[in-house]
Amino acid sequence: MAIRILIILLISVALTGYASSENDDAAQEAKKIAEKVKRKVEHTEKAEGSQDLVKDRVTVKRDANDQPVVEQVGEASFYGPGFHGKKTANGEKFDQDDKTAAHPTLPLGTKATVTNLENGNSVDVKINDRGPYTKGRDIDLSKGAAKELGMTKDGVAPVKIEAEVVSAEKNEKKK
Repeated sequence: MAIRILIILLISVALTGYASSENDDAAQEAKKIAEKVKRKVEHTEKAEGSQDLVKDRVTVKRDANDQPVVEQVGEASFYGPGFHGKKTANGEKFDQDDKTAAHPTLPLGTKATVTNLENGNSVDVKINDRGPYTKGRDIDLSKGAAKELGMTKDGVAPVKIEAEVVSAEKNEKKK
C-alpha cells in the first residue's frame, strides 16, 4: 500500500512539473508575441491622427486558468462584401458571416475575444487573415463578428483584444 501511494505521489509530481513547464513555454511565447504586437502598435500609433479612438497598449496577463493572454487595446474596423469568397492568409475562403478577423501580427489560427469598449459587447474570433491595411486600425473583423460587437453602423470602434496563447510545442502538435 505504501509503495502504491509513493508511485501515485511521484506520478503527480512529474505531471505537475510537465504542466508547469508547458505553462512556462506558453508564457515565453506570449512575451514574444506581445513584443511583436507592441512594435507594430508603436509604429502605427504615431500615424493614427484623427483615427485614434483610444490610446493603444499591449500587455500580457493571465486568464482564470492561469494561461497567458496577450491583451491589446486599439481600434477595430470590419471588412466583408468585397472580400467574401476570396482566400485568406491561412488559405481558407473568407466568409463575411463567420466570426473571424485579420490581425497584422498575431499568429494565424489564434483564438481571441474582442470587446467593444463603447458598449461592452464581446465576440470570440479566429485570426485567419492579415491586415488591416488602413492607417490607425489594429484588427479587421468579419461582418458577422462586427455585428455581434454592434459596430456595423459606425464601421470602427475602440476594442480590447484578448488573444489566447499556446506554447510553440503545443501549436506544433495541433498541426
